[in-house]
Amino acid sequence: MKALILSGGSTRGSMQVGALKALLEEGFSFDMVVGVSIGSINGIYFAYKPTLEGVKELERIWLKMRKEDVVPEGRFKAFFRLIGNRTSLFSNRALYRFVVESVPVKKFGELKLPAYIPALDIKSGEVYVFGDDPLDPVVDAIMASTALPPYFPPWKYKGMVLVDGGFYSNIPYRIAAERGAKEVVALHIRGGRSFDDEVYSMYGVLSKTIGLLLDAKVKEQEKFAEERHLKVFYIPLDPPFNISMFDFSHTEELIRAGYEQTKKALLRYHKEREKGEGLFSKFKSWIGSLFR
Repeated sequence: MKALILSGGSTRGSMQVGALKALLEEGFSFDMVVGVSIGSINGIYFAYKPTLEGVKELERIWLKMRKEDVVPEGRFKAFFRLIGNRTSLFSNRALYRFVVESVPVKKFGELKLPAYIPALDIKSGEVYVFGDDPLDPVVDAIMASTALPPYFPPWKYKGMVLVDGGFYSNIPYRIAAERGAKEVVALHIRGGRSFDDEVYSMYGVLSKTIGLLLDAKVKEQEKFAEERHLKVFYIPLDPPFNISMFDFSHTEELIRAGYEQTKKALLRYHKEREKGEGLFSKFKSWIGSLFR
């Protein structure tokens, strides 16, 4: 079985749209999808319609998305929420409305491909994987996996208090492997604001700290994949410029960058496969010559 893993990455998640377009043009297909944070939205839509037509529909959703669809409040509202000891800097009401209006199905069992979305329960410290139960609501899964502290509040579901799935791992190889995957294509959105540029900013320090934590979780999963001998095609997606997590003004450029970077990764992938097949053919010839 081949799994598609879509990492988090806030507004940079649009890069995955271009990457998916490139993969489908090359004839890639998948047996399951695992989505984290913003990758959960992309993952649900792809699992619903895993075709080029479906990716184009997802692209249209991204292109019409605006900051107001996610965070209508400004900095002053965030400041008052901070001094008022609220659970987050921003409300998730606008994001909830956007998700409800955008998702194509209500339950996981309605998707064409099996899909799995992790979120971390801060009460127990355990990961909950939406999608193991086909009756899990898709909206709850997305709201839980995108609940990134301190920006958005935790999402309550079945007595759990759930936060962003990236705190389990941005590339959860284990979730895919434990559900039968032998091969994985991972679209990992990397990069962001540099620490040097933001060293005197509270936002910069916070972003860097969260980034380091997420990187550590990714390393844990990479070690698991190596020990499990999971066949991984890892595609890093690096934004061509710094962009804030609520800036939707560069979506078209990011989609194009995701497409171009994936095309280059595919060229390397095919060269490595040809090289491996060539070595295998030579090995077979050598073995055959021993028995002539």
